[in-house]
Amino acid sequence: MGQVFRQKTVQFHRGAQRIETVVIANRKTDSLHVAASAYLLSKSLSGAKIKTVEKYASLILSLIEEIEFDPELNSFDDLTDTDMSNYLELVLMKDRGNSGSTINQHKIVLSEFFQFLYDQGFAELGDRFTYHLSSYAELKLAKAKGRQNSHDPYRLSERFIPENQFHLLLSFDKSKNSYIKERNEIVLRLGYEAGLRAHEVTTFENLAVGEIEAAISRAKHHKRNEVELNVFGKGKNAGKVRTIVIEPFLRRKIESFISRYRQNLGNHLICKKDGGELADDFATTLFRKTKYSLIKYGESPDADRWEANTMWTFHALRHSYATNLGLQIETGEKPLGRTYLMDRLGHSNPKTTLIYLHFAAKLLGNMEKVDEYEAEMRRKSFSCDQEEFAHD
Repeated sequence: MGQVFRQKTVQFHRGAQRIETVVIANRKTDSLHVAASAYLLSKSLSGAKIKTVEKYASLILSLIEEIEFDPELNSFDDLTDTDMSNYLELVLMKDRGNSGSTINQHKIVLSEFFQFLYDQGFAELGDRFTYHLSSYAELKLAKAKGRQNSHDPYRLSERFIPENQFHLLLSFDKSKNSYIKERNEIVLRLGYEAGLRAHEVTTFENLAVGEIEAAISRAKHHKRNEVELNVFGKGKNAGKVRTIVIEPFLRRKIESFISRYRQNLGNHLICKKDGGELADDFATTLFRKTKYSLIKYGESPDADRWEANTMWTFHALRHSYATNLGLQIETGEKPLGRTYLMDRLGHSNPKTTLIYLHFAAKLLGNMEKVDEYEAEMRRKSFSCDQEEFAHD
């Protein structure tokens, strides 16, 4: 994540001991954010596991970016109690749709971080915030917590973006440069029409131009309209590999884009105009800015609908892709069974796939299937891949 800063894992030796930690650095200059990096190093030296330190880094980086883009804030000492409360409620809860447990994580880590800054002389003020949320926000979080033990705690009805609304969103990218506008459309379509996660779209591990052209050539040889590509997803090391399917319309968009802008692309489809790699959260930011443009300039009731649906985020495009695929499977349009959906999304837990099939059956009004899926959920002491639903 991050536009100005990024986090990266580093290693060094302390005598015979090898230490693995995380630093936060400027994307352009690679200079360290000293205060944040010192805090993360202190966690590593005190025995925190690297995954824990990486999580702490992401929470701190989130706040650092907010400070960076606020012209009235020059340092952590400039933060007021109101600033912090607004950050929790407006940014984390409203804009990003974070859960109560996630917001509590932010509170705990940031409180410790602010005290560290004071104790080590990086700030003149220690932790002095109440992290107060409005009554409305507290009530909303309480209701969300009450859903956690139900068989449908993931609120797919609030995450599913209908096709007409997705196409409306595409029309509100106000980029003037033709390259950027076409690239941005492909970014959003890769989420909605292929189920890619935000980081999967922009990482240079995926969507190499040469691999795309080879896949198109194979499709032509076998007289197929769709294109199959391997992508690296979540997971340890390089990540879990899965095969995605690019349907004919998006395939033509990508072919045309490569043909027109080959000189800009370098080796990768999704990149800056000079071929450079985009920020990890570029797709998330693009979605948010385009959504705000729709809310500001769109007509009612569509603008009101987008403003009300706080869970319509970039990751909701993936939820929508999975739901649409579930609908095709449930109606028989794609008589391929649930394993097809599981493979396309890269689910490690088949119970995760069941959530989408259950929701698709509900949308179709097939109550017999709904009851069947709910019975299966109960038999399996319902649990699933929590990460799939943790981005919104």
